[in-house]
Amino acid sequence: MDILTRSWNAIDAFLIAPYRWPADPVVGWWVGTILLALWAVLAGDATLALAYRVNRFRVREVEQEMMARHHQSINALKAGDKSAYKAINKLANDAFGESFFLRLAMACAALWPAAMALAWLQSRFSHIRFPLPFNVPLAGKHVGYAFVFIPLYILVRIVFGKAKGWWKKRKVTQ
Repeated sequence: MDILTRSWNAIDAFLIAPYRWPADPVVGWWVGTILLALWAVLAGDATLALAYRVNRFRVREVEQEMMARHHQSINALKAGDKSAYKAINKLANDAFGESFFLRLAMACAALWPAAMALAWLQSRFSHIRFPLPFNVPLAGKHVGYAFVFIPLYILVRIVFGKAKGWWKKRKVTQ
C-alpha cells in the first residue's frame, strides 16, 4: 500500500468516526457533518494565519505604499497640480489593486478545506438523498450532501468568527 492510500485511509477513518458515534444514523449525519464543517473552518483559519504570516511584510509594504500614494495624490490635488494628481492616483490605484488581490488570495487559502470536505463527502455520501422538508418548488424533492454541508459550513464559519472576536475582546480586557 502506497503512502497516498494509507494517508487517505487514515483521514477517512478520522472523518467518518463522528458519523458513527451516535446509534441513530440521522443524528450521526448531523453530528459528523457539523464536526466536519468545524474542522474545515479550523483548518482554513490555520491556513489563513500561515498565509498571512508568510506574506505579512509584503502586505504591510503594499498597504503603506497605497496610503503614501493616496496622501501624495491628495496633496497634489490641493496644490492644484492635476497632472501630478492623476499620475500619483494611478500609482495609488495600482497599489490598492495589488493589496486587494493579495488579501483575496490569502482569503482563498481559508476555503480549500471546505472543498476537500465536499470531496470527501462525495466519496462517502454521494448516493444519499435528503428529502426537502417543505414543498419547495425545485427540480426535485430531494437534495444531496452539498445542499446540507454548504449552509452548515457558512453557519459554523460565522459562529467561529463571532466566537474568535469575542475571545480576542475578552483577552484584551483582562
